Amino acid sequence: MHDASVIPLYLARRDAFAAFLSAVDAESQVAWHRADGRFRTADGAPDDFAAVAAVDAAYLRTRSAFNVIDLEGAGPVKEARVLVERVSGLHGHGGEEPDWYGYKKAREAFLAASTGHLTSLLGAES
Repeated sequence: MHDASVIPLYLARRDAFAAFLSAVDAESQVAWHRADGRFRTADGAPDDFAAVAAVDAAYLRTRSAFNVIDLEGAGPVKEARVLVERVSGLHGHGGEEPDWYGYKKAREAFLAASTGHLTSLLGAES
């Protein structure tokens, strides 16, 4: 049985970690669409303005979700920071040379650290 006072903290952190992962996943999808050339004008020409606007909006969501984790300063802050850097790096060079491997490794590291942190909050053994 767990101390009931830990449950709200667990749920809040779980939700913060999940919101961050969702934002990062959405931003990586924008990078994928950009690299795939899916941002186009009505006449089919590449639309750099739409691509940059989508990147900016996705980055804002990612950064906002990261700020919740960063402000609290507990749990996988270091891994979250690396993941923000990696997902931002997907947009470098106009989105033409994304480092998907580095991004996926950083995402896996954040997920593992988050799971470990949440497990430790409950005092559960992994």
